[in-house]
Amino acid sequence: MDDPFRGRADPPENLAVIVNPNARRSPDSVERAIERARPPGTQATILVTAAPGDGARLAASVRDDVDLVVAVGGDGTVSEVASGLVGSSVPLGIVPAGSTNIVAREHGIPSGLTAAVRLLFGPHRIAVRDLGRCGDRIFLHMAGAGLDARFFQRTNQQLKRYVGWLAYVPAAALALTEPPAEMVVIADDTTVEAETPLVIVANGASVVHPAIRLHPAIRSDDGWLDVLIFKGTDPTAVARTLVKFGVGQLDDSPELVVLRARKVMINADSDVPVQLDGDAAGTTPVTIDLLPEAIRLVVPLAGE
Repeated sequence: MDDPFRGRADPPENLAVIVNPNARRSPDSVERAIERARPPGTQATILVTAAPGDGARLAASVRDDVDLVVAVGGDGTVSEVASGLVGSSVPLGIVPAGSTNIVAREHGIPSGLTAAVRLLFGPHRIAVRDLGRCGDRIFLHMAGAGLDARFFQRTNQQLKRYVGWLAYVPAAALALTEPPAEMVVIADDTTVEAETPLVIVANGASVVHPAIRLHPAIRSDDGWLDVLIFKGTDPTAVARTLVKFGVGQLDDSPELVVLRARKVMINADSDVPVQLDGDAAGTTPVTIDLLPEAIRLVVPLAGE
């Protein structure tokens, strides 16, 4: 990619703000923050989701009438809204309001409501990023089959609103006890058959926090999906590999297979659950492909 960052000189004149009411920012608080920050003459429409899929439908319905669409919610909401913008040049702004907000954090978007809203109207740049696609759904950051999908499904949603990513810990501990599955992973022309508790297809590099990186080569703007197949099958081996995330030793792990591809197919000997950016997405088999340079994100200027 020659120039992944393209500046925008002027603030948006007409924007749609899509809010997940179950997230950590109420629609009323978001509307007040927008009113305080928007320049005179700027039009802002607040739209509230009511059911799964509303983010995509609302984004698709307004994208021809605005010059910015904003997603207010966690990573799942952001991905849902992004899916409604595929094929459009309208940028996506993010106001983080979830438990981990890893997409926003990887791009340096402020976590506070006021600062995140100010970014939309103040100095910023436009980052052009790839997307992953699984069926008719989009993900910005990561898809997974197995362990991670199980603990996302089992996490107490009410607890997640209050303690954030810590709510995943009990569910993750339980998921570690689940038996692995026999999976077949086809990454472009490479086929791997393995007994594995987890397969990750990554567009973004980190887990929970930007400092905890899956693999040093993963980027969201390089035209590739990175496939990680975990081969340790007992709970101790899985936990050991997961710990290596935080200390940057995954390159040396014999319990991990790393591949790169633009199309990935995952099948298993049983129905293994699948997640996309933390949201349940059915079970295997699945086909995942790359949409290069498919979304434009509002992000801070370099060094801010």
